[in-house]
Amino acid sequence: MFLYSRKVIKEEVMQKAEQTLESTVQRIDNILLSAEQASGNILHYLYLHINEPDKMYAYSKKLVENNRFIKGCAIAMEPNFYKDRGELFMAYYYTTVDSFQRLPKKDIVQSETFGEVPYYQQIWYTRPFEVGAPVWIGPIDDLESKGSNIITFCLPLILPDGQKVGVMGVDVSVSLLSEVIKDAKPSPNSYAMLINGEGEFIVHPTLTTPDSTRKYAPISKLPEEVREPMLSGETGYKKIKHERHYDYVFYKPFIRKNAPARSMEAVNWSIGIVYPEDDILGDYNRLLNYVLIIAIVGMILLLVLCQIITHHQLSPLLMLTEAAHRIANGRFDEPIPDSPHMDEVGRLQDHFKQMQQSLAVHISELEKLNTQLRERNENLQEAYTKAKEADRMKMAFLHNMTNRMQEPVDTICAKVEALCNDTQQLSPQEADKLVQDIERQCMVVVELLNNLLKVSEKLDTKTDNKQ
Repeated sequence: MFLYSRKVIKEEVMQKAEQTLESTVQRIDNILLSAEQASGNILHYLYLHINEPDKMYAYSKKLVENNRFIKGCAIAMEPNFYKDRGELFMAYYYTTVDSFQRLPKKDIVQSETFGEVPYYQQIWYTRPFEVGAPVWIGPIDDLESKGSNIITFCLPLILPDGQKVGVMGVDVSVSLLSEVIKDAKPSPNSYAMLINGEGEFIVHPTLTTPDSTRKYAPISKLPEEVREPMLSGETGYKKIKHERHYDYVFYKPFIRKNAPARSMEAVNWSIGIVYPEDDILGDYNRLLNYVLIIAIVGMILLLVLCQIITHHQLSPLLMLTEAAHRIANGRFDEPIPDSPHMDEVGRLQDHFKQMQQSLAVHISELEKLNTQLRERNENLQEAYTKAKEADRMKMAFLHNMTNRMQEPVDTICAKVEALCNDTQQLSPQEADKLVQDIERQCMVVVELLNNLLKVSEKLDTKTDNKQ
């Protein structure tokens, strides 16, 4: 929107500048046309009375009196044209003031000279003869009016036989043109200028911008990037840097309009109008600055609001993160509140809570099972210890019983061997005694075996009970 606004503003300024330049050209051209027509109207009578020098004074004065745009009029004849009036003759009348109003006769002054050199050597006299047609020249310093500038419409006086007899120069004050150009002020700090075909200021920008209203100093010298297209008769605009700001210079050639009996030789003038950039885009730039400030403040507020909203939306996730960390550290009974939200985060919190509750139940069951396994393991360890002790006692008992049976068994073996080997030599009493001894020792072994069986049965019973 702002880019389009900038484009529209520049197009509007270009259109306004073009209209202003066109209207200014027309107003100035009206002044020039008035001077040209006034000169042309009197030219016929001047030729009729070319040999009457007093008539030259009358016609010169009449032009100044009757035309409010004419600053002065000089009718200068070729040297020695009037034999009785000396070598040089020039009828010159001018006004001492610059005004668009009709002047009183007391402000019209006669002079026999113009400048410090002879008039026939001055450009306003020599140029029309070189061109062979009426021509506008200037600006020229008007020494009679204390250095003010004039432009001059110069008409060569050429008789039907081709004899060059003189020049009529009609002056228009640059101050009057400045008043016209000063009105061409489409913006508060804009100003206009008029240059001739040599690139010299006809109307200098300082003449169209009073000191009391100046915010930006006008350009004192035409920049080269503007001077070249203006001298080439181009239409357009250039952006230039002047002092510490930028100016837009709009320009177009000074084209005179056609009129009956008007000599249409090109004047090669160009008119320009200067806009300080602040006049064109000042409000736009200020508005752009305001918008940028509002945008920056709005972005900051938006970021703060987004941060608040994000923090509010992510607080359940932060709570879940901390809860997951505590659960990972073993606190499986960590309470998780219900979520007041129905969005994805709220569903995630509810599902996480369900997962935590299920995990707490499973962990509790695992702890109970682990406790039972630990108790059973302790019981088994105790049973194993007792079994080992019982086995050790059994082995000790068996060893003891084996040692106790060793002597009776040895005795039985010895008695049986003696009975078997010495049967012929033993008496019946001795044999009966050996048999009794063998029987007695057998009874001892039987008693020991019975005791062993009883102890073994008791141990088996105790083991079964413990299992």
